[in-house]
Amino acid sequence: MKQLWNNFIGTATVFMLFMGMPAGAALNDDLQGLVLQSETFRSELSTLELNASSVCAPLVQMNQKARDMVNAITAVDENLSAPLQIDADSLNALEQLSATNLSLANESLRLSLDLQQLDNTASELTIKDGITSMLQLSDDIGTMADRIGEMSDKILVMADNIDIMADRIIMTQEIQSANMTTSIDTLLQTQTNALTLVSVIETSTRELEYNAIISDGMELSSRMHSVMLNPWTMRYQLQGVEDDVKNFLQQVTALSSAIKSDAANGTLYIDDMSMMQLYDMSTMLTFIATAVDGYVIAIQGLEPSTSTVTLQDSLNSMLQLSADIGIMADRIGEMGDTILAMADNIGMVADTFITTQQFQSANLFATRNSILAAQEMAIAIIVSRAL
Repeated sequence: MKQLWNNFIGTATVFMLFMGMPAGAALNDDLQGLVLQSETFRSELSTLELNASSVCAPLVQMNQKARDMVNAITAVDENLSAPLQIDADSLNALEQLSATNLSLANESLRLSLDLQQLDNTASELTIKDGITSMLQLSDDIGTMADRIGEMSDKILVMADNIDIMADRIIMTQEIQSANMTTSIDTLLQTQTNALTLVSVIETSTRELEYNAIISDGMELSSRMHSVMLNPWTMRYQLQGVEDDVKNFLQQVTALSSAIKSDAANGTLYIDDMSMMQLYDMSTMLTFIATAVDGYVIAIQGLEPSTSTVTLQDSLNSMLQLSADIGIMADRIGEMGDTILAMADNIGMVADTFITTQQFQSANLFATRNSILAAQEMAIAIIVSRAL
């Protein structure tokens, strides 16, 4: 799901995740710490069994551990600084984190099935609290995947030894991308399972803000598609696109933060219109991503006739704007998950919400594939031109 959703590659992929910090050994220690923490969490989650008298409390405990993992990954990400050096140990740890995250998604699916089995034996209040906790747990695990993907993109932008590790990086990227796809599908099924238990459980929407984001995003997409790259001005053109994408990312992030604030302070009422707008936001993002696809084709064709300095600056802009689009995908995915967890009228719109989540998931996955292609192209040219 998230969006699990973006920057899935996020999202695009958790592939480069830790290429090393100013001190490679220090970063590797941080990664090993994350691996250990995630494995401990997975082990505890795998032993959790739900019963009619014990549902909400153990799920809340697991939610907290998931948030602790998100915070730990974020802390490592925030300590990254260029230049970075990637090594095999870091990539191995990265693959472990990706695999463990998939295992966590599988465990959440198992627990959602257990919760379904309790529908006839547990009290209505217990089931309701269990649904809320189950949705939050799946959201937290999805956020973990998003944060790993965002860190991967950030490290890719900062890395200065891509040429040496290119093949290994791409292999790790592909492994993590596959894990991410499976995790999203699994978490989506977890949420679907939880929603089947909802009977009927109302209050403010942000439809004007949604419309503004969709409108501004389509305008950005139009400007991006109108850019015709050439070997003399390419770096200035892509720098302009990079700045536009970063500014739009700030708008998306602000709306995502506002929705999280709404969720922390009360409940949300969801109607068909607001769900359609969530879908439209993810569709809008695919239009932005297809512009990046066009840049990839253009740069590949212009590369032989483009100077080294211009090409290097252009690729740096491509890596940065692809990273920002990945974060955007995550934020849009998180909006959907936050609304799902906090909506107080799920029972009346459950089927529509499931359909919306499925469409949104497909759009965000397509976006991440576009970003992945852009990053692989940049890596290939960096290696071939020894940039």
